[in-house]
Amino acid sequence: MKKIIKGFLGSLFASFSLAALCLPAAASTEADAAIDYVVKGEVEGLDGKMLYMSDYDNKRMIDSTMVADGRFQFKGRYGRPAYVIIENEMKYCNCVLDSLVIVDFDSHQPVAGGGITEGLLGFLSESKKFSDELDAFGGELKSHGFEQPELGEIYKHLYDKVRPKWLSLCSQTVAENPNGIGECAVMILGDVRITPEEWDEIYASMPEPLKDREHIQKLNNKYTNQKKSMPGNPFIDFEGKSRDGKDAKLSDYVGKGKYVLVDFWASSCRPCREEAERTLRPLHEKYKGDERFLILGVAVWDKHENTVSALDKLEYPWAQIIDAGETPTELYGIDAIPHIMLIGPDGTILERDIYGDDIIHAVDSALSAAQ
Repeated sequence: MKKIIKGFLGSLFASFSLAALCLPAAASTEADAAIDYVVKGEVEGLDGKMLYMSDYDNKRMIDSTMVADGRFQFKGRYGRPAYVIIENEMKYCNCVLDSLVIVDFDSHQPVAGGGITEGLLGFLSESKKFSDELDAFGGELKSHGFEQPELGEIYKHLYDKVRPKWLSLCSQTVAENPNGIGECAVMILGDVRITPEEWDEIYASMPEPLKDREHIQKLNNKYTNQKKSMPGNPFIDFEGKSRDGKDAKLSDYVGKGKYVLVDFWASSCRPCREEAERTLRPLHEKYKGDERFLILGVAVWDKHENTVSALDKLEYPWAQIIDAGETPTELYGIDAIPHIMLIGPDGTILERDIYGDDIIHAVDSALSAAQ
């Protein structure tokens, strides 16, 4: 299932795949010790243009330089060996600040450097083995004519086999590296798809300097909120507006004696529209006369005019809460949409993060059991 991903990890992994990164034991160094760095390389087609270096954690611009004769160099001092991105409007690459780093824009990563860089490359190389194995398997399945959902079901068997070793690699790297290597390993955990409980274990063993990083604090809040809103917990209320501009709350619909299927979506999200047409609209038609069930859309990460325009065009026949901004997804620890959850008549969350046939099965089963 494709999703639109929001936030720090989303912007990172939307820009490049894990297989493109390049991730044994990484070289540890103090995270908050200032470092004198030199980052250089060659790049085609950017003569006379500026390159900008920014801290991935806080988005702060660290340095800039101009490309001349296909070459560039950053040289300076920064407060710590941070994980950074070097980019302009056309190209990018990533590295950890080090006494020397040579980067390659084609592979989007360093190719050589000092001890910190060698540690990063060792980690990236080991991680890449897992992602390459999964990518190759997925490609082989497609070459034999497998399509969704069968393709996903078969792929999952290998993913479940590979995942524990991949998770162990990232967890150990985080625990041993309070620097940009550890920051990078935390980012890779997004592809490993960790649970809130797994995050708690990783966070407990995480060096204190990493815990102070802004994006890691956001991640910790996300997983904390996910735990609060896992199945079996009561729904968390939030406010927005109805289609006609009146104040609207989730509690206006939930906890009122009906099963409520809540769809978090945005006007710019193509997978949201596909799920709505493929799954939600047929469910609405099937149960539109059933007083025990309703569908509720919640528009997030969107401008008012874009939401209204999309609803006019799409003509969803179910209720909507709009202008909710980022509050609902923050409260529920959601960083990718569509995100769909089923809430019971008493306001208890029954299922979350369900898609396709799983939605249909959850609704059918709940209503059949309630007869």
